Amino acid sequence: MTERDEFYVGYHPVAPHQLAGRLRRIVTTVLLLVALVAIGLAATQDRADPGVFEYGQLRALRGQLREFPYPSLLVPGPGLTDRQAAYTRYLLVAEGKHGAQALTAGRDGAWVELTGTRIAREGREMLEMTADGLRDTPPAPNVRLGIPMPPPVSLGTQTLTGEIVDSKCWLGVMKPATRGVHRGCAARCLSGGIPPLLLVRDSTGATTAQLLLVGADGRAAHERFKALVGRDVELTGEVIRDADLLVLRVATIVVP
Repeated sequence: MTERDEFYVGYHPVAPHQLAGRLRRIVTTVLLLVALVAIGLAATQDRADPGVFEYGQLRALRGQLREFPYPSLLVPGPGLTDRQAAYTRYLLVAEGKHGAQALTAGRDGAWVELTGTRIAREGREMLEMTADGLRDTPPAPNVRLGIPMPPPVSLGTQTLTGEIVDSKCWLGVMKPATRGVHRGCAARCLSGGIPPLLLVRDSTGATTAQLLLVGADGRAAHERFKALVGRDVELTGEVIRDADLLVLRVATIVVP
């Protein structure tokens, strides 16, 4: 040190000019490096999951129940007549890791009003029913016997490769809701009756199709798939187009 070197004494309110400038440059450089690292880490992350779970926001929906293969509610669209088929299908589940089978048993075809929480993703709607949120209601005045739907169409036997997920978590309740990190949760959901889905993806990883999985006889078979969630499988069976829903009646399963 020389007599001209600046020296900072801690109890002085202001640091010497040269020393203060040097510290400002160091602090600015560190902050810029932290910002660049944060931007780089953010750029490597997956895009935000598009699933929606309207937790705490109850809504009432009026429509016609379909009990099989998994419970769903068909909600008429505006202007629905007996010659049109404008409706929204809501897959139904109960609160927690439970399907809605017990809540809707014996009500196939009934007109009801349901109260619950909306879950949605990529054009597929779901409603988490409250335990006491189902009550009978007359059909809409412009709908005579029920919501008209085209008959199911067979698309033939197909072999598809994809990942099995539980529909409730994947549609929006959990993020992430795929692969090994979610395997334990998904297995418990399927054990409770949540409908299983097969996600078919393209080479970029984008989901190109989602199929509701049932047994070869067309009945619910969630217990059959609970040990296979979170991994790629090869499923063979008849694909059925049931209006807005693709259903795979699984005959054989191959785990690569």
